Amino acid sequence: MHAIESIGPVLGIVAFVGLAILAFLLFQQAREIRRLREWAGRAPERATEAADAVQAAAEASRDEEGAEAGEGAPVLAGEPAGSGLRGAWNRFSWGVRDRYAAVDRRLPVDGRYILALLVVAVIAVGVVTSGFGLVGGGGGGDEKGSGGKAMPTVAVLNGTGVSGLAATVEQRVVKKAGYKPGRVENANTSVNATVVEYGGGLRDEAQTFAKAIKSQLGKTPVQPMTSDVKDSSGKAKLALVLGLDDAGFGGGG
Repeated sequence: MHAIESIGPVLGIVAFVGLAILAFLLFQQAREIRRLREWAGRAPERATEAADAVQAAAEASRDEEGAEAGEGAPVLAGEPAGSGLRGAWNRFSWGVRDRYAAVDRRLPVDGRYILALLVVAVIAVGVVTSGFGLVGGGGGGDEKGSGGKAMPTVAVLNGTGVSGLAATVEQRVVKKAGYKPGRVENANTSVNATVVEYGGGLRDEAQTFAKAIKSQLGKTPVQPMTSDVKDSSGKAKLALVLGLDDAGFGGGG
């Protein structure tokens, strides 16, 4: 049943990822077309830039002697000016911008689109793990309470000798409290007082369960699960062991 209920969310995530990939390919195609148009349109400019570069090289060679004699080096066009903290910040910002431009030219798509896809991927992972509950948080067929948290399975063991008491408590106490019943068995020995036993470090869950049944069974202590109770409880991590103090529950005893 859980697998059937998961089909819809899975298909939704697959469709979402498919649309993201399609958008990525469209952006990539648009970027390549734009690059091709820019390259074709800048042919005259490239020729002019080449001639300017040759002229600049010639002028630089003529100015070498003046620079070696102590003259100030010419400020390159576009180089950030300034001194102190402001100058350092300008040089840093220009360096970051130049590095980003160099990386951006090598990317198949605009870097902003890649960043957007990463954000979408993070959101999708959050939806999968939390919104639909497909990853984590599950746990061995446990039902979920109104808050969406998995409710531990509870075994009910009858340590009173009263016939049918465990089944009655299972229906009228455990299920009513919102927990999934596990095994309904007779305890190996007689028990004086009802107790909630826990395994797997579920002390907090055991205390929560004890509070949930307090109105019907009174204050119930909790303790780690003994080996006998563990064998009788099967896979359940919580066990409600009924004692003689509750032998009259539901008119029994």
